[in-house]
Amino acid sequence: MGHKKILSSQQKEIIRILQKKFPLVERPFNEIAKKIGLEEKELIEYLIELQNKNILRQISAIFNPQFFAHTSALFAFKVLDKNLYKAIEVINSHPGVTHNYLRDHIYNLWFILVVGPGKNLLKEIQKIFELSQAEEYLYLPVIQTFKIYTVFGMENEEEIHFKNFEDLKEREDYLQFDFSERDIKLVQVLQEPLPLTERPFKILSEKLNISEKEIFRWLKEMKNKGALRRFGALFKHSKVGLKFNIMVAWKVEKEKLKEIGKELSKKDFITHCYERKSYPHWPYNLYTMCHFKSPKEVKIIEELAKQYEIKEYLMLNTVQELKKTRLKLFYDYKI
Repeated sequence: MGHKKILSSQQKEIIRILQKKFPLVERPFNEIAKKIGLEEKELIEYLIELQNKNILRQISAIFNPQFFAHTSALFAFKVLDKNLYKAIEVINSHPGVTHNYLRDHIYNLWFILVVGPGKNLLKEIQKIFELSQAEEYLYLPVIQTFKIYTVFGMENEEEIHFKNFEDLKEREDYLQFDFSERDIKLVQVLQEPLPLTERPFKILSEKLNISEKEIFRWLKEMKNKGALRRFGALFKHSKVGLKFNIMVAWKVEKEKLKEIGKELSKKDFITHCYERKSYPHWPYNLYTMCHFKSPKEVKIIEELAKQYEIKEYLMLNTVQELKKTRLKLFYDYKI
């Protein structure tokens, strides 16, 4: 097969372009192949191989859900062992649950729930809570985002930072953004995996009954509005060498939170950093998602706690990844 000829330097360049510089043209794989000295067919075969090995999750549009009136939060359920299987089944079966992890804590199930326009997030979680027979739960919405960085394998590249949602709400174009049924249909189709063929957007244009150029125009418009985060590839981080991940919940003094959040965001191994809601019985207000090649590297968390004089923090190890899927916006919206 053609992919056997691909050098490791070319492989790294493919991963970089797919994640950060995916060309929105009629034959994107041909354009990428030419840049790195391959034939279009060779590249497509290589990508199919990566997909079959579950290294490449998908290539698609990645949207900012808030711009399409979706709300979301992290939830942590406390579930007794006898009810664990039932709770996992209930949580995972919900189409708005994108990530669900079993962690080594009394709050043992940690998941993200997203609901679409017209849905109440807390009413929806109440239904899940009752069906799952959980004992209690934590509602942990984001107050401030310091870092979302899911582009792997490019340590020397610039990091991806997004403004927090409160800042975005002040933007005039956000306040005026009124999406149509056409926008919804485009979101529904373009968030699906891009076909690995010579003319992938032609297949999508036929589904949408519009031209490929109209698709590119719309994506550019969504990017300018802030509704499109990026169009590119998603890779499974455990397949690119980062096999050990741990969530750390930190209790940080309010006046130091912004400064520490920004400092932690500079660390290569931290992919997500958020301020989240805290409670008297759950005082942790800063959350970092850390990825390591080996459990031995975890000692750096202890070092960071000393450096920033953080006395209380929890290392929430991932025991098992129960669900990890791309969020599908408008998952229960029929047009």
